[in-house]
Amino acid sequence: MTLSQAINRFIDNISVTDRQEGNIKGSLDNIYYYLKKKDNGLQVKRTFTNGSYERDTIIRPLDDIDVFAVLDIEEWRDDYGRLPSPQNVLTAIKDYLNGVPDYKDKVKQDRPCVTIKLSDKHFDILPCFETYGGGYQIPNYDLSGWTYSYPEQLQANLDAIHKERNYKVKQVVKALKYWNRDLDKLIPSYHIEETAITIFSFYGFKNFQEGIELWFKHAGFYLESSKFKSYRRYEKTIEQVDKAVNKLEEASEKCEENKETEALLLWKDIFGRDFPTIDPEEAKNFSKAISEGTLKVAATGFLSTVSGHPINASRGYYGGLSKA
Repeated sequence: MTLSQAINRFIDNISVTDRQEGNIKGSLDNIYYYLKKKDNGLQVKRTFTNGSYERDTIIRPLDDIDVFAVLDIEEWRDDYGRLPSPQNVLTAIKDYLNGVPDYKDKVKQDRPCVTIKLSDKHFDILPCFETYGGGYQIPNYDLSGWTYSYPEQLQANLDAIHKERNYKVKQVVKALKYWNRDLDKLIPSYHIEETAITIFSFYGFKNFQEGIELWFKHAGFYLESSKFKSYRRYEKTIEQVDKAVNKLEEASEKCEENKETEALLLWKDIFGRDFPTIDPEEAKNFSKAISEGTLKVAATGFLSTVSGHPINASRGYYGGLSKA
């Protein structure tokens, strides 16, 4: 398997399937129905999905499917025209949804939203108020008040750069989000997309490998500390980005030396267990071959049962690769 093939398969492995897509849609229809019921006291004017799901950058396993609940501002203002506290709104939504039989004991507040945790996916309900001129007011992360957000603009910008770069940007973003997930989501998901939009506005790329390498190369400059939950998380992110850059540079050198197997292992070290380095059937054959003492490393750096330097016999070969 070449590095390019492995990256393509990795992106396929973490992308949502058609069956999952249909399952998500069914769950969303149900959530929309309950949120917009006239007698629930929430005064929801309309709902829409945004975030990774709507922008087609969501990855498996499924979580953080963002649902915006647009509230009727006139119904929520007090006699002085003031908006309620975010906490009061979130509590009202949480209490209502927890009383719905479909969601009983599956609802919790996860600032600054209300989360419905189903068996195979999570939905984040974000209350908001429309603002004049576009955009929405959403709860601050610390729930001290309301802040402005323009989620639909981000989607338009991402769609535009995705088209401009031959419809390859969103797949690159999926790979980056998977890397970020293994780091306890140090980077806010939307900020990965924002930096990708900026970077790929300046730099073009031919394939997913180049796109991923470009993002890591320039991310340290374009990531904004103000977008992180804390400055320490920003610092940790920069450290992780630098580590990835060093490994990607080393992998590039290995490819130039015709040691693509070693390059694959370096990419796997960055992206984790779902990054493939060998076909499952090949793995079985190689495991058998090394137990028989017939596995070799070819001059190109690839494993072979035909030519190259022999590898000492062993009870099983995994070469640092996952058995899964």
